[in-house]
Amino acid sequence: MSGDNSDATTSRGLFDGYEGYRTPTAADYERLMRSGLIVLDTNVLLDLYRMNHRVRADMLTVLDSLQDRLWIPHQVVEEFWRNQQQDGLLGHHEDRASQAKQTLAKARENIRQAINRWAKEVHLSDDAPIRRKLEEGSVGLGSAIEVLSGLIDEQASSDEVPGSADTNRDPVIQGLESLLQGRIGAPMSDADRHAAIATAKSRAAIKQPPGFRDFEEGKPDPAAAGDYLVWVQLMEEAKRRGIDALFVTRDLKEDWWRSSMKGMPRQPRVELVHEMRAITGHQLFMMEPSNLMKQARSLFDLESRVDQQSVTALEQLETTESAGGERWDEASLEALIDLLLETAVVQAQTILDAALNDGFVSRETVYDLGGYDASRMLRGFTRPVKTAARRLQDDGVSTGDPSELLKAVYDNGVVATGFRIPQYTVPILKLLAERVYRESDLDRDADGVDSEE
Repeated sequence: MSGDNSDATTSRGLFDGYEGYRTPTAADYERLMRSGLIVLDTNVLLDLYRMNHRVRADMLTVLDSLQDRLWIPHQVVEEFWRNQQQDGLLGHHEDRASQAKQTLAKARENIRQAINRWAKEVHLSDDAPIRRKLEEGSVGLGSAIEVLSGLIDEQASSDEVPGSADTNRDPVIQGLESLLQGRIGAPMSDADRHAAIATAKSRAAIKQPPGFRDFEEGKPDPAAAGDYLVWVQLMEEAKRRGIDALFVTRDLKEDWWRSSMKGMPRQPRVELVHEMRAITGHQLFMMEPSNLMKQARSLFDLESRVDQQSVTALEQLETTESAGGERWDEASLEALIDLLLETAVVQAQTILDAALNDGFVSRETVYDLGGYDASRMLRGFTRPVKTAARRLQDDGVSTGDPSELLKAVYDNGVVATGFRIPQYTVPILKLLAERVYRESDLDRDADGVDSEE
């Protein structure tokens, strides 16, 4: 008996059964990039539209160098096509440029008002010598802001993906089609998919990663289960091939990554590493896109083709896009709806009617609210909401993320079947909707709401 225990003890190492705590080495990454399975998350593909033109070109160069190792879960492709045509993505650089220019214009107006207010308070006459100097300074300030706005437009024009509305001309689509041909997983059967969604929901109830955060945020079950569906498909492919897997994602939520000390590299949650090993017999590694570019740049001698500044830019993108923003509260939602009722009444009604229908409003209802002709497209429909939110922010109102408040829902293809608001905003907006409809002459006709109230 003691001899058997001795043999068992001497055969085990410190990390046996605790592989999730082991920090990856440079040799691990080299092995993965030369012979492992490299799995890209949806955000890695969609971020190609958010990158500036140099970073985009460098990322495509990196992916090309890894082409033989790349594999994409079918769930990722489904999510890519569901989100690729959204205005917030294709119009990313135009929207950011517009936001920056609006801030500059607001600053100019604030300065003008401050000067005029000061002049009145100190009783300067219109013909006082200093008034002429102030006018000259204002003209110079205006010219400087025009120059800055022009530079912003020039950069945005350079960074926007040309032909992105046409998949036959979109260079991102063309590049990905060539890279990923034959490297995309098969879809799950309907039965397996339904079972996996149910499993994802039960795991989320006990905060078992990945994906429980999406359920907590109130997303509908199929969308909330997306991370788990990617996870299941990743493990199945790693098991089928019998190799370790490297999952590349910009999703930095705690249901994928374990917390780490500042300055230390991020590592996947221990539970995920152990589940991967238990099901596949192989190891899970994870990294952000910036680290993928950094590692590939060094390993495949891409220093002359991939700019180090692109690595830094990706790190900034990961920080800003993954950090999220403040959540919408009662005050900011009320301010937004009041502004939309003045500037974009159909969008205001869409949000309010969604609140009265558990967070969703159908495409048909939007057409009824707007009195739109059936041939009209809804592309750009959510843009007034983002514009209004930015106006509030410029006025010092703290808002939530403008892009999350009203999101198009794509059940099939690229045509929106409706729009959804975050579940946590529904109780607040429902009360606001009831007050607005009670006190105004707006029609209340959202999917039979009147008969249900």
